[in-house]
Order: sequence, then structure tokens, then C-alpha cells
Amino acid sequence: MARRRRRAGGTDAARAYHDRVAGRYDHIYSGPYWQVYERLSWEGMRRWVPDDLGAEVADLGCGTGLYGLKLLKSGFRVTFVDLSPRMLEQARRKAAELPGGAFERACFVQADIADLAPLASDRFALLVAQGDPISHAGPRAHDALRACHRVLAPGGVLVASVDNALAAYRHFVERGDPEALARFLRDGATEWLARDRAERFPLQMFTPDTLRRALEAAGFEVLDLFGKTVLPLRSHAEQLEEPSARRRWIALEQRLCREPHLLGGAAHLQVAARKR
Repeated sequence: MARRRRRAGGTDAARAYHDRVAGRYDHIYSGPYWQVYERLSWEGMRRWVPDDLGAEVADLGCGTGLYGLKLLKSGFRVTFVDLSPRMLEQARRKAAELPGGAFERACFVQADIADLAPLASDRFALLVAQGDPISHAGPRAHDALRACHRVLAPGGVLVASVDNALAAYRHFVERGDPEALARFLRDGATEWLARDRAERFPLQMFTPDTLRRALEAAGFEVLDLFGKTVLPLRSHAEQLEEPSARRRWIALEQRLCREPHLLGGAAHLQVAARKR
């Protein structure tokens, strides 16, 4: 019972946090750095988008709909899935504003990524899980990977971002908490550090190796894995304001982001994995 209460509490806290920030979420993640981050994410995902516009795709943990809307505008039928009803409202509003009847190809489902119970098995050719919703599942992150495997069609691809454990070690040193670091090294478990403690929810971070192993255990074949961003661009966002300089930094980031020895500098990992 205690374990189930902790899980429910984490889900409730995650929903409360994302409901609260839904109306200003796009503003929080605006600015030159996040434009670069979005570009890198999309470029890393685009090669796995199906050729057949009749294929079904889903945006898991869709937030305000950034990547699902791109796919919707491209002509796909898109299922937008989020734990937060207010995030889904934002995505629905944006989809309704699209021209050409795009909204008729959109479906909106409130669901927990750790089970995806409302979604049928073997259905989707592509799952997008950007914004780290698998990490946000906390102790149920491995359940989330299995749920993604279940709803993907055979040969379908999951493209997901997760929080990178290699980038978190500094935090524990700055806190002066070696015991917490020792615990983190064992299982990669930590929490979202919201200011309101009632909105703190468990996070599951992954190293490149633990992410690969978790995906393989869930029945996936890893196709691609890279860091976002391996260059410290967020700390130097002023260098991204001029378009030609921004394009140059993007090209360099794309050149370096798959180098294993540089992945520790990336806050997030993006992976593409095929259902075996």
C-alpha cells in the first residue's frame, strides 16, 4: 500500500505542476537556446518519421503540442497524450487554429505514460516522447518503456528524450551531500525540484548505458542516441541570438552530439528505438 501511495502522490504532483505552468509553458521554454534545442530535437527525430501519411503517430507527454503539431501540419493523424488536462487544453487550442481541416486528424487523450491504458496495442508507427515524460514517470519509467512498446506497431519507432544522469552529479557536490549522490549512483532516482514541495515528483535519470539496457529489456533495438546539448550553449545563449552564428553553433553541435566522451555535458539524451 505504501508503495502505491508514493506512486499516486508522484503522479498527482506531476499533474499539479504541469497544470499550473501550462498557460506559460511556451514562454518558459522560449529564447535563443530553446530554439536551438527544438531544432536539434526535430532534426534528430525527422529521419524516423514514416513516409506513409496514413500511419498513426502519437505525441506522448505532449505538453502544449510542439512536436505533435508539426506532425499534424505534415498531414499525419496525431494522438496527443498528456497527464495534465490543462496541457492538453493548450495543445487542443493550437490544433484548432490550424488551417485545412488539420484539427479533424487530431485526437486528445489524458493518460499516464506509465500505462497508456486508453491506447490500443500495436497501433502506432511513431511515438514521440519529448520533454522527458519517461523520466517524469519516476520509479515507473521502465513501465513507461514497456507501455510504449505495447502500443507501437511491429517495427514502429519511439523517439524520446530523457534526463541525463551524467549531468546531475555536479548538483550533489554543490549540495555537499555525498550520501544522496551515492544513492543516486545506485538507481538514478531523484526528484523534480519545484519550489512548492507539493509539486515535487520523482524523476528517473539515465546514463547512455542504462538507457540502452532499459530499452533493450523492454523489447527495443536502439537506432540512435545523442546528447542535447553537449556544448554549453545554454550558459552562452547570447551567442545564439544572431541567425548566422546560431546556424554555425547548430552545425557544430550536430557534429559533436554523438561523441560518447562528450555526453556528460548534456542535460538530456535523445534516443530513437525500434520495436523488435
